[in-house]
Amino acid sequence: MATLFQFVTDAFAKAKWAFRPVDGQNVIEAEFEAHHGKIFLHVQAFEEIGAVSVVADSHTTFGPESKMALSELLMRTNRELSIGAFEMDWDHGHVSFRVSNVFPPGYASHDLIASLVRTTVVEMDRLTPLLSIVKSKAGQFVDVQALLTREDLLPGDPDPGLN
Repeated sequence: MATLFQFVTDAFAKAKWAFRPVDGQNVIEAEFEAHHGKIFLHVQAFEEIGAVSVVADSHTTFGPESKMALSELLMRTNRELSIGAFEMDWDHGHVSFRVSNVFPPGYASHDLIASLVRTTVVEMDRLTPLLSIVKSKAGQFVDVQALLTREDLLPGDPDPGLN
């Protein structure tokens, strides 16, 4: 029977997505061109617990002057999500989106793994312009509620380059 990591690599191959395995780990890295820029992914299979985790990093560092508005933005965004969550590394000022799934033995699915990847890319792409605005207004008041209603910042294609 294939390992969970093999299901992950097979899902990427089936979708014709480029990826790089990380030597000595059950991890692959990939990047996708999305509406607001390149999204970098880290996908890890945890064989011992039957889980797959997909993480996208914003690759933007936020200073202490942005952390309160950034925290509010992530909290309000997470409140509306059903799958996955945005995270902030408070000490280093980095933002990530993470989605994970636990697969009972024999239930790994290429389609479900691909869905985790799509969700991660779409959510990070959706938040990218909001993160840029928060960073550009460092130290200033940011009306996060109003920012979250801006439809002009939404990507046109909800599934960029993932078909």
